[in-house]
Order: sequence, then structure tokens, then C-alpha cells
Amino acid sequence: MKLELSYDEVSTICHALLLKAEEAATGARECAKLGDMDNDVKFWQERAENYNKVYEAVVAQREQAAAALKAE
Repeated sequence: MKLELSYDEVSTICHALLLKAEEAATGARECAKLGDMDNDVKFWQERAENYNKVYEAVVAQREQAAAALKAE
């Protein structure tokens, strides 16, 4: 089953993903400052990367939807 989202819903999701990615990146930087917390740094870096990947996928879908709307 394909999930249908409006343009506004996708935009809201994109914004939330960017915020989460920034929070995760900040978490990684804070852990790195504390020194020997390698596992925590790795955890936050992986989260930031995952949020960014999802963000990029959602943005690509949003752009496709926008192009489809213009074509109509």
C-alpha cells in the first residue's frame, strides 16, 4: 500500500527530520568534547546520518510531487 501525503505534510516531515539531524549532530559533538565516550559519539553520528538519509529521500519525493503538480 502506497502512502499518500500532501505537500504540506511532506514539508513538515522534512523540517522535523532536519531538526532531528541537527540535534543528533549536536549530541555527537557534545559527546566528543567529553573525551572517552566513543560509543556515544558513534551512536549520535549514526543517528545524524540516518536522519539525513531519510531527509534526502523525502525531499526527493517532495520534488517529484511538486513536478507532477506543475505538469497537471
